[in-house]
Amino acid sequence: MKGPVTMTIGLGALLLLSACGGGGDTAVEANGAAAAAPAEAPVEAPVTPATPMAAATATPAAPAQEQAFPAFWTKFRAAALANDAAGIAALSAPVVMQHGDLDDSPKVRLKPAQVGPVLRKLLDNPDNTNGEGQTQRQLVEATTTAKVDPSWSKDRVRIGDMEFALGQNGWRLDQIYYESYD
Repeated sequence: MKGPVTMTIGLGALLLLSACGGGGDTAVEANGAAAAAPAEAPVEAPVTPATPMAAATATPAAPAQEQAFPAFWTKFRAAALANDAAGIAALSAPVVMQHGDLDDSPKVRLKPAQVGPVLRKLLDNPDNTNGEGQTQRQLVEATTTAKVDPSWSKDRVRIGDMEFALGQNGWRLDQIYYESYD
């Protein structure tokens, strides 16, 4: 481009341009009509924090989430007993780990949509966690209220061969202990 170029910009951009050394052959015309005189605060004026200190030290809402497991269990139990694949998927973690019978058995990463069919098979298996000879389905049917084991971490619950974890989105199924022999 030959010759001087004229453009209209705001005062803030003019100050930025001049601070960065803009100039040369380019003439800049400031739009001074909207510019306001800068207000000066006294040097000794205290700075008030935007967030009060009390708000920064408030207790987290974790206890309310911990108490929400019984409500979660009611929904999960209903979905599991009805073989509601969409309901089970909605109450599952983004990745559900499927463990085998032994610790060294291969583990499978299940997407929420894959959990329903695996859970359906799991519910027909014996409940190997309490030795009463019932199936997982009978255990889930009998467990109308969730009994949280105080020896476990507050963000984990195990019922039969299923484990649930408390995360950012609330409680979710995140582990299944079922080995498919198909």
